Amino acid sequence: MQAFRYTKPQVAIHWLAAALIAFLLVTGTLVLADLPNTAAKIGNLRIHMLLGGLAGLLVISRIIMRRRFPAPPALAGHKLALAGHMALNLIILLLVFSGVMLSLQSGTFDAVIGSGVLPEDFKQFTPRKIHGLASRLAMGLIALHILAALWHQFIVKDGLLSRMRLGSR
Repeated sequence: MQAFRYTKPQVAIHWLAAALIAFLLVTGTLVLADLPNTAAKIGNLRIHMLLGGLAGLLVISRIIMRRRFPAPPALAGHKLALAGHMALNLIILLLVFSGVMLSLQSGTFDAVIGSGVLPEDFKQFTPRKIHGLASRLAMGLIALHILAALWHQFIVKDGLLSRMRLGSR
């Protein structure tokens, strides 16, 4: 069992970002994608945009904290884990960036603040294609992240999950 633990802010931000990103991916894929682009969709888009921006800020905070606080000791697959974390952070930031670009290019930002209308079809915009592809890549990377954590915990038995546990040390 490893004695190293991430700091409480690192753990809290990790789990908050994880929950937020999961919510955004599920609702974006299963709710927003199927709603017609009418005024009724604007409230849902407003929430999605606000939470997406918050998710981006949390990921940036995690990156900054990772550089400021001590790194954990290397475990099996350390370099692969670093690459996976980097890819996951980059794809989430790409989702935020493509979402911002889509909202500006399509007029959604104006519709959300009350001075515009939604386009008939978001799929005509390149940032929408990027956003959709990035969301699928994020889902795959998250699945790999979870599988790797479970592999460390139950196969390698190196206590990896205890590093990210909420609560007292």
